[in-house]
Amino acid sequence: MLQLISKLQHNTYEKSEYSDEQLRNVDETIQVIKDFPWDAERALTDIQLTGPSVVIQDNNLNYLKLGLYFNSKFCVYYLDNGNHLYEYYASTIDKACDLVKDFFEQTLNLSSFEKHFFNIGNQPHFITSDFIYRVNPARIFVLAAFFSIYLLFAISVFCASVLHIGGGSYPIVLLLIILGLGIFIGSISSVAIKGRNQYLRISRGNHIFYYGIDEKHIKEYNKADVAELAHRTATSDRNMGNVQIRFKNGEFIQPKMLIHDMDLIQKFPENLGIKIIYPQNSLFKRSQSA
Repeated sequence: MLQLISKLQHNTYEKSEYSDEQLRNVDETIQVIKDFPWDAERALTDIQLTGPSVVIQDNNLNYLKLGLYFNSKFCVYYLDNGNHLYEYYASTIDKACDLVKDFFEQTLNLSSFEKHFFNIGNQPHFITSDFIYRVNPARIFVLAAFFSIYLLFAISVFCASVLHIGGGSYPIVLLLIILGLGIFIGSISSVAIKGRNQYLRISRGNHIFYYGIDEKHIKEYNKADVAELAHRTATSDRNMGNVQIRFKNGEFIQPKMLIHDMDLIQKFPENLGIKIIYPQNSLFKRSQSA
């Protein structure tokens, strides 16, 4: 009997996050669909491509996704391998399962489906991501190049200042400004270079996550052991490395240059009860409370 890959997405999961991914035949897949906690996950769930659902993938990389719709109905999405998206509204779970049977038998009739006119960004809602974050090598290269250019500039200014005659305090002030800028750029470059081999694997729906300064020192962590998330500076949420993850045993980790601060905080669902600390004048705090 034909087996196709099927996987589950719960309402706490983020885009591209799935679990229980394995080969199943049509009867097993339908049983998984009927056992899914649709009613429990329907409350407070937005009707969209990412949400409580069961996704099936055939051998030609076509996808059928059964998700929730309004008024206790179900939405069946079909994404072909050309990235064309279709959807159909099934009044009952049984009618949706009939389409699942047709999908297995390769007899799915799309004439009753509505075709999306715009087909941009569809695939991430169907394809599973590994949620592994690493430092972008291009970022290291740009920082190193920028720091090298700065050093050449600083040396040129210093030489010009030494040769300057009767310039008053202007050369000294300029040198102090350049020195301060150099310390700032150097500290950022140092953090990036030292952390260039970092490894972070974390998703919103999975309580287990992994972090290490390199692949030889990866450690497993549990979100249940996290006491608080501390946003260390008052800068905006687009920074990458200001969030310190503090555990109940006093340990802490602070991934650098891997993931935007807001994205990292959102990996920890509100129902975990983890305290989030922001500086008083944090732009991120204001945006959250707005």
